[in-house]
Amino acid sequence: MKIKLTHTAAAVACAAAFGFAGLANANTAAGSQGADKTAGSTSATLIAKGSSGTMTPFLVDAEGRTLYTLTKDNKAGCDEACMKHWEPVVSESRPLGRDILPGLLKAEKNDQGVSQVSYGDLPLYRFDGDKKPGDMNGQGFADVGVMVSVLGTADKPEVAAEKVEATPELMAAGAKVFASTCAACHGAEGQGAFGTKLEGFDRLANAPALLSTIIHGLNSMPALGGQFNDEQVAAVATYVRNSWGNSYGGVSAEQAKAAR
Repeated sequence: MKIKLTHTAAAVACAAAFGFAGLANANTAAGSQGADKTAGSTSATLIAKGSSGTMTPFLVDAEGRTLYTLTKDNKAGCDEACMKHWEPVVSESRPLGRDILPGLLKAEKNDQGVSQVSYGDLPLYRFDGDKKPGDMNGQGFADVGVMVSVLGTADKPEVAAEKVEATPELMAAGAKVFASTCAACHGAEGQGAFGTKLEGFDRLANAPALLSTIIHGLNSMPALGGQFNDEQVAAVATYVRNSWGNSYGGVSAEQAKAAR
């Protein structure tokens, strides 16, 4: 299985942007800066976005190796022999983020006194059974290893759901929601205003991330889940994914419900 690191997106002017503005590179590492390989390294550690096929984006290090967190419920059962397989990701200075949400990154001393990197309060680890980029052998290891998504959730990235058609009815319903609630920030034609330009916005291809942002909010983007029902969330998501040069397919009410 091949894994790739996406290139840094151009920084957007406004952080509202359906919340995806935060996924732009806010702290790009210089070529000489990479993920440190030993606990003694003092260089800033780079945490980046990785992707593989239709899986939703997850965290990797500068070399493309998958990063994990350890589940709190089962970590107590991971004895000394088990823990030897997990290498804390360390950084003596502020970690750097590429194509992720840099505001979720931090480094602080763990129980062993090591400055460990965390993402959304999830401590990050490498698994010694992963020998090359694309390996995900730590997922589920000893029932403690869990991959971390770019949204800061600890779960195995899911394969994209079956494609949903962007029907005229769904597009019309989405246009109505967008015009009444979203156009003031994102522009009536998706050209951007106080919010990010949605025209030709490739991050809209990630339906789970878009749904989560609409429902739960992200950065300056307000949570709209309490205002919109599942049908409205699906409709507006479908509309922005298939307008102004975007063509990413529809989103169903069932997918919206699952994102809540």
